[in-house]
Amino acid sequence: MPLESQMLNSRYKLIAQIAAGGMALVYKAQDTLLNRIVAIKILRESFAEDPAFQKRFTREAQSAANLSHPNIVTVYDFGRDGDRQYIVMEYVEGRDLKSVIRAEGPLPLPRALNIAEQICAGVGAAHRAGIVHCDVKPQNVILTTEGQAKVTDFGIARAFMAAAPGGYTESVWGTPHYFSPEQAAGEQPTPASDVYSIGVILFEMLTGRLPFEGENQQQLALAHLRDAPPPITQINPALPVDLEQIVTQVLSKEPSQRYRTADQFGRILLEYQHSSEQATSLQPAVLAPSGLAAASYSRAAQPDAEEPEPVGFDWPAWVLAAIALAAVIGLIALWTMVYRVYTTAPRIPPTPTSTPPPTATVTNAGQQTSVPDLINRDRKEVEQLLVQAGLQLAVKEERFDDKQPAGIVLEQSPPQGTSAKRGDVVQVVFSKGPKVSNVPGVIGSLYNDEIKAGLESYGWKVVLEPQWSTDPISKVIGQIPAPGIPLTTGLVITLQVSSGSVVPIDANLGNLITLESADLPRDTLRSGETLELTLRWKARVNNIDQPYKVFVHLIGPTGKLATQVDREPQDGRAPTTAWTIGAVVQDRYTLEVPRDAPRGAYQLRVGLYPANNPTTRLSVVDPGKISADNNSLLIKTLTIGP
Repeated sequence: MPLESQMLNSRYKLIAQIAAGGMALVYKAQDTLLNRIVAIKILRESFAEDPAFQKRFTREAQSAANLSHPNIVTVYDFGRDGDRQYIVMEYVEGRDLKSVIRAEGPLPLPRALNIAEQICAGVGAAHRAGIVHCDVKPQNVILTTEGQAKVTDFGIARAFMAAAPGGYTESVWGTPHYFSPEQAAGEQPTPASDVYSIGVILFEMLTGRLPFEGENQQQLALAHLRDAPPPITQINPALPVDLEQIVTQVLSKEPSQRYRTADQFGRILLEYQHSSEQATSLQPAVLAPSGLAAASYSRAAQPDAEEPEPVGFDWPAWVLAAIALAAVIGLIALWTMVYRVYTTAPRIPPTPTSTPPPTATVTNAGQQTSVPDLINRDRKEVEQLLVQAGLQLAVKEERFDDKQPAGIVLEQSPPQGTSAKRGDVVQVVFSKGPKVSNVPGVIGSLYNDEIKAGLESYGWKVVLEPQWSTDPISKVIGQIPAPGIPLTTGLVITLQVSSGSVVPIDANLGNLITLESADLPRDTLRSGETLELTLRWKARVNNIDQPYKVFVHLIGPTGKLATQVDREPQDGRAPTTAWTIGAVVQDRYTLEVPRDAPRGAYQLRVGLYPANNPTTRLSVVDPGKISADNNSLLIKTLTIGP
């Protein structure tokens, strides 16, 4: 059943779905209590059912709700209705920055700087509140009709990351095109990570393209970690060299070499913009040396001013100078006398003494005391507790631990509450933190239990990501993190494995139908050749109330429709009204690539619409493992050659 028109907690009436992402679905809604339009983000069921995530999400939502800034989309409320966890936000009329860049990029320099400064202001306010965004990207920046930039999704990505600390995926660690090198390496994001992401956005606004491209997440991760971004003046020669230096610094691989916070980066951009504006205004032909500029400009502005009269001999100054000279000479004489006395006086040799080895001094040694609780405490706190109890510390061992950071006590002997004598020794085992190992390379291997066991022996969790490929099924065609990257025990390593000609999809259309997958034997064709496609449908409910038609569109490089097929499933032999829940429908299509089709990248898109109303498409509630636009699912990008 579609969520439109439903109520959340008897207060929020859902009006229409306006966006869908990897983490949540976004709806335009009516707050019936306050009578205002809001945006509601409803988390996907896979996350909402995780108790660890629920706890972290609530904490992060509370922090985000406390943020108040003109450049931040305000969080009004959050809660849970049955199995649906949601967050209520300010509804902003406008376009996301990514859409603006696609339509108008590269943006004019003043506009790009103004937008970047506003993003820095919003993200900087979060940094001052101790919140790291973790997923700053143009899709999360809304531009109002008045030109105001508002950043959204604060704390949500952070909640995903904390609830699943091994989650090296787009939804957890950020969007691959915009995440920082440390995020690519699986490390904890910091404010400098957000600064890097803002730098990528600025790069894209100024040049109309991204600094790094890749066919998959692994290639993008490697590019962020190893490759230098191309100079912006090389792409757009009209850009100033001074601005190129700022962009290059903010895209540094090392966080310490970037600006530390978004506030600092914003101030740099603002100062650059002001200096650029001053440089283009009327200036004197010759600049005076530093410190004399004001006087020089004053003299130039008053050419008729009278010259000052020459000044006579300054007797007071000469008297003071003579007194100072006499004082210096007297000090030199005094120092000479002291030096002679010291060097000629007899030396008394020091009495030799032995230095005892350092020992811990315990007062009232031998008296009874109780052993304190040292578990889960850091070394400084442990030492303080033992001093108070009159006991001494002995480190028995240090060992790796997946759950506790370095320096935290894992074990103690004797245990808490044991009676002991003052001066006795308490042995402890300190954590060395999670073990870190370099990721081995498994690309090119066929995934099997042996590879899985080998990776799990490092303490990592293995997640498979099937992808269409001409390689044999189960062959590893990519991995994240990349080979050689240090990875902490307990984190996730994602293996992209070939699914052969099958494109995994699992898209939800209207809460009525699931498109499970598409079988596409080829992704490279020539003009005049035939494209074969088999769709695998499954009903989500019984008794679908009306027949739906399938549209299969091939969109050319310029965005124009190259060819299409519109018909009911199985050419009308399997109407949707006859489908039963869980039953799989295999649906085969053939499209002929036009003989005059220009070479380039083509989008293969699929969707459904009511047979009696071709102007209304069945809404894409969840695009699953692919993307959707205007209720049209992007199955794959194909290459059409000559």
